[in-house]
Amino acid sequence: MRNWEEYVRSRLTLPDLAPEREARIVRELAAQLEDFYREALARGATEGEAEAHACAQVRDWDRFAQDVWLADRPNVRPRVARWSEQVEETAYRKGRRWGVIADLLQDTRYAIRQLLKSPGFTLVAVLTLALGIGANSAIFSVVNGVLLRPLPYPQADALVRVHEIVPHYGRFTVAPPNFFDWREQNTVFERIAMVSTGSATFTQGDVPERLSMAYVSWDVFDLLRVQPMLGRSFTPEEDTPGKSNVVVLSHGLWQRLFGGDRNVLGRSITLSGTPATVVGVMPADFYFPNRETELWSPIATPNDPTQRGAHYVIVFARMKPGVTVEQADAEMKTIAARLAAQYPDRNEGESAEVVALHEQTVGKIRPALLTLLGAVGLVVLIACGNVANLLLVRASARAKELAIRTALGAGRRRLIFQMLAESTVLGLAGGALGLLLAYAALQPIRTLGAASIPRVDDIAIDGGVLAFTAALSLLTGVVFGLAPAWQAQRANLNGVLKEGGRTSAAAGGRWVRNALVVAEVALSLILLVGASLLIRSFAKLTGVDPGFRAENVLSFRVALPNASYPDLARQAAFYESLVERLESLPQVTSAAAVQTLPMRGTYVLSTGIVGRPPLPPSQQPSINYRVVSRRYFETLGIPLLRGRAISERDTTSSPGVVLIDQAFVDAHFPGEEPLGRQLTIGNGTNRPYEIVGVVGDVRTDGFDALAAPTMYVPHTQDPFSSMWFLVRTTGDPAQLASAARQAVLELDRTLPAFSMAPLADVVSDTLAQRRFSTLLLGLFALMALFLAAVGLFGVLSFVVSQRIPEIGVRMALGASRGDLLRMVVGHGMRLALAGVVLGLVGALALARLVATMLFEVTPFDPASYAATAAVLLATAALACYVPARRALRVDPIIALRYE
Repeated sequence: MRNWEEYVRSRLTLPDLAPEREARIVRELAAQLEDFYREALARGATEGEAEAHACAQVRDWDRFAQDVWLADRPNVRPRVARWSEQVEETAYRKGRRWGVIADLLQDTRYAIRQLLKSPGFTLVAVLTLALGIGANSAIFSVVNGVLLRPLPYPQADALVRVHEIVPHYGRFTVAPPNFFDWREQNTVFERIAMVSTGSATFTQGDVPERLSMAYVSWDVFDLLRVQPMLGRSFTPEEDTPGKSNVVVLSHGLWQRLFGGDRNVLGRSITLSGTPATVVGVMPADFYFPNRETELWSPIATPNDPTQRGAHYVIVFARMKPGVTVEQADAEMKTIAARLAAQYPDRNEGESAEVVALHEQTVGKIRPALLTLLGAVGLVVLIACGNVANLLLVRASARAKELAIRTALGAGRRRLIFQMLAESTVLGLAGGALGLLLAYAALQPIRTLGAASIPRVDDIAIDGGVLAFTAALSLLTGVVFGLAPAWQAQRANLNGVLKEGGRTSAAAGGRWVRNALVVAEVALSLILLVGASLLIRSFAKLTGVDPGFRAENVLSFRVALPNASYPDLARQAAFYESLVERLESLPQVTSAAAVQTLPMRGTYVLSTGIVGRPPLPPSQQPSINYRVVSRRYFETLGIPLLRGRAISERDTTSSPGVVLIDQAFVDAHFPGEEPLGRQLTIGNGTNRPYEIVGVVGDVRTDGFDALAAPTMYVPHTQDPFSSMWFLVRTTGDPAQLASAARQAVLELDRTLPAFSMAPLADVVSDTLAQRRFSTLLLGLFALMALFLAAVGLFGVLSFVVSQRIPEIGVRMALGASRGDLLRMVVGHGMRLALAGVVLGLVGALALARLVATMLFEVTPFDPASYAATAAVLLATAALACYVPARRALRVDPIIALRYE
C-alpha cells in the first residue's frame, strides 16, 4: 500500500504555515485518502484500482492549498469567498444539464455507501420514519377511500339525497304522496326516485335463506346511469301494484345461487312465498343503496294522497347539468311550503332538504377521519425531528470529513446536496418500509371500522395512496435533512482543521438539537391530550346505564311472509308459539319479542292524549313506538316503576293497553298521574290505548342520547310481520344460536332466523365509531410518546459523550454522583418542561377540534391535561436517567485523557 503521507507531501505546497500546522493537515488528508483506498478495496477493487480511486479524489492541489491559506486569514476569506461563489455560480449556470444529473447520481451512490457503513444508525432512522410514514399512509388510505374517492356511479357529484323535515323530529324519511308531488313539480332534477329497503326469504333445497332487498322506482338504474350487465332493468308498467313480480339480481347473488348461469333470465324464483321473474343481473362492482343489497324489485307504491303521514321511503335524485345543491335545496323548500299550504292537516310545518349523496354517506365520519389524519401528521413531524437529530449528531461526528471535503474543493451547494441526498435516501427507504406497514394495517383497520366507517370496502392501497406515500417520503427526506445540511454548510474549516472538529462542530448544532427535542415533546403532548380527552369521554360513555341489561341475551330476527301469514291473528299466534318454544330450551330463563331492538334504529308514531284539546296531525308529538311481547321488560331487565306489565289477558280482542316510560311521563304528564289515561296512536288501529304501567327509561338512540319518550304496546294488539326475538340465558348466548334456529324451523321449515348475534355485540356496535377514533388516536399518541422519549434519550446520550472531559474534570475536582446526575437529568428535564409548556398552549388552541367527539368531557378538562403532562414528564425523566447513569460510570483518569 502506498505511503499516503509521502504522497500528500509530494503534491501539496503549504507556504507560510507553522511546521506543526502543516504536519497536522498532511496527516488528516492522508488519513482521508487511506479511507477512500480501503473503501474501494472493500467493494472488490484491485490494489491498483483502489489507489487510482483514492488519488482521483483530489483533482486540484493548488486549490486545496489556497483554501488552507484562506482558512488561516479570516480578514481575507470573506472577499475571496464571495468571488469564489460568483465564479462557482457562473460555472454552474453554464454547466451542462447532464453534469447536474451526474452529480446527483454520484451523491446518491455515496449516500447509500455511507448509510451501509453505519447499519445501526440507518436501521434506527429507517424504522423511525417507517412508523411515521406508515401511519400516515394507512390513515390516508382510509381518507382517500372514504372521503376523497367519488361514489362508484357515473357523474356521482350530481347525485343527491332529498329529506323531509318533520316538526319535532328533523330529517325524516319521505311520505310517497309527497314524493309524487316532488317529481311532478320540480325543475332541478333530471330524475328522482324512491327506495325502500327490506328483505325476503329465498328457499333452495331444505335451507331457507334471508336475502337483503331494495324496492325501487322503475328508473333508479337510469338515475344512477348504471345498466344491468345481463338482461334489462324495470319498465314503468312493472312499477305498479300487482305487476311488480320481477327482480334484478346482484352479481354476487347471481354467482352464489345460480353459479353465473347466463340462462337465469326469465327464471322464476320464490321470495317469501311469492313468485318473481329474473329480468337482469347487475355488474360485479355495483351496489345500491348499500353493499348488503342482493336484489332489487319495483316498489310499486300507489299514489294515495291520504297516506301523507306514512313516512317510509328514501328519495334520491340526479340534478340537471349546471344545477347546484343550493339551488335544488331552495326549490325543494319552495315546493314543500306549497304542499304544506295545500295539505295543512298532514304537511303543515314540514319542509325539505337536499344533501349531496357523498356528503350524506360520509359526513358523520369526516371530522373523526380528518382528526386522525392531523394526528398522524404530528407523528411524522416527530419522526422527522428524531431523524434530524440523529443526522445532526452524525454530521457532528463527520465534521472532520466535511471540512476536508471543503478544503478539497467541495462548494457549499455540493455539501448541501450531499446531505440532502443522504436524508432523501433515508426518507425513501422509510417510505418503502412504511408502505409495507400500511398494507399490513389495512385489514385490521377494515375490521375495526366495519361497523362505523361507511365505504369501508373501498379502503385500499391504490395509485393515489402510492403517490401520497412517495411525495411524503421525499418531503420528509428534505424536511429532516435541512438541519444537518444547514449545519454542514456552516462548518468552520479553520476550527475543524486546527482542533479535530469535535467540540466546535457539536456546539454549532446544539441549539438546533435542543429545539427539535422541545418541538417533539410539544407535539407529543398535543397528541396525548387529544387521546386522553377521547379516552375519558369513552370511559364515561361506556359507564352510562342504557336502561336495560344486554349481557347473556341472544337476539335474532324472524320475518313472516304475507302469503303464509295473511292476518294479524296468525302472526300473533306464531310469535307466541316461538317464545314458548324458546323458553323451553335448556339454560333459557326468559324470552320475548320486539319489533325494533334498542339502539338499532327508531320507529316513531304520532300520539294524542284523550281528554285534551285535539291537535292537528302535523302538531302531534312523534313518540318512540315499540311493539313487545310478554316478559319483554323482564328479559331485558327494564324495571316496572308502577302499574302492571303486559299480561296474557291483553289479546287481539281485548281493549288496547300501553305502557309508557318515565321520560314520557316527564314530557306529557308532569305533576299528573298517567295510569288510567288514554292515548291515540297513529298506528292505523283507530282505537284508544289505556296507560296501564310506567317503566324505566331506555336509551333507544345510543349511549350519548338522552332517553326519548317511548310507549310499548302488546304485539297481540298490533303485530308486525317482522319481529326481533330476545333470549336470556345463563350461559354464553352464542352457544344458543343453533338451538334457536332449530326452534324456528320446527315451527315453519320455510322461515330462517337471521341477523343472529348476542345483544351485547349489537349494543357495542353503537360505540364502534368512537371506539375506532379513540383506539387509533391513542395508538398514535403512544407512538409519539415513544419517539419523543427516544429523541430526548439520543440528544442526552450525545451530550454526555461530548462532555466526558468536562465530567472527568468535575469528578476530579470532587463533584458527587448526585451533582452529575442533576447536571445531566436537569438539562433533559429543562427541555422536556419547555416542550410541555409549548404543548399545553398548542393543546388548548387545538382542543376545540375534538369537541364534537367528546361526551360529558370538556375540551379543556383539567384532569386530562394534568395527567398527560405528568405521564410525559415521567417518561422524559426515565429517558434522561439512562444516559445520566453513563455519566456516573465515567473514570476521571480516562476522561481526562479522552482527547
